[in-house]
Amino acid sequence: MAEISERTDRVGLSVVAVVIVAGAEALRLVLLSRLQWELGHPEIYAFRGVLFTLVYLTYAAVLVWRGRTFVRRITAPLLLLVPWIFDTFWLIASFLMARGAIDLPVGEWWLWMIRLQMVITVLCLTAAWGIARRRGLLWVVGLVVPGVLMIGWIGWADRAWETLGGPLVVSDLFMMVSTVAIPLVGCLACWGVEALSRTARPAQVAAA
Repeated sequence: MAEISERTDRVGLSVVAVVIVAGAEALRLVLLSRLQWELGHPEIYAFRGVLFTLVYLTYAAVLVWRGRTFVRRITAPLLLLVPWIFDTFWLIASFLMARGAIDLPVGEWWLWMIRLQMVITVLCLTAAWGIARRRGLLWVVGLVVPGVLMIGWIGWADRAWETLGGPLVVSDLFMMVSTVAIPLVGCLACWGVEALSRTARPAQVAAA
């Protein structure tokens, strides 16, 4: 009974963690959609940078809170530096392009670089939670799920955007899928792989 109660508490705290991070990302998108036409340049770029940095800091704080050990609490948030650097690069590039200072290259290879960055971002968001919470190493196999989902989502979203693109709410929903929904499914996949590995281990010992 004590073990079941402890497991229920862990699940409940994980749900709270998801709500906190998803709420922070949703709030970021709402604030951007409401204020991006009211703020001028370069204020909007600073505002965007502050907002996504606060979301990453929120997720980092959750990782520190839910990390199983001190090492995990320190290591897991470091993975968030990768997507943060990506976002910062695009923010600075957008600002410089708006001022006419630079022109980014155009071509199929550049689009593939952007898509690769999006997949890496999802993998980092998912792996950060895995490092903080998962046991062993087999959970890494679960990272295949968010990677495949993100590749599929990129292909579908490109086509869907041509039909649905325009309203801000559509853009926000597309963003929530890639920043919240797919990483969440990935975290569940990693947890499932870990759970299966734990149940298989006693059976192997008994068979031996």
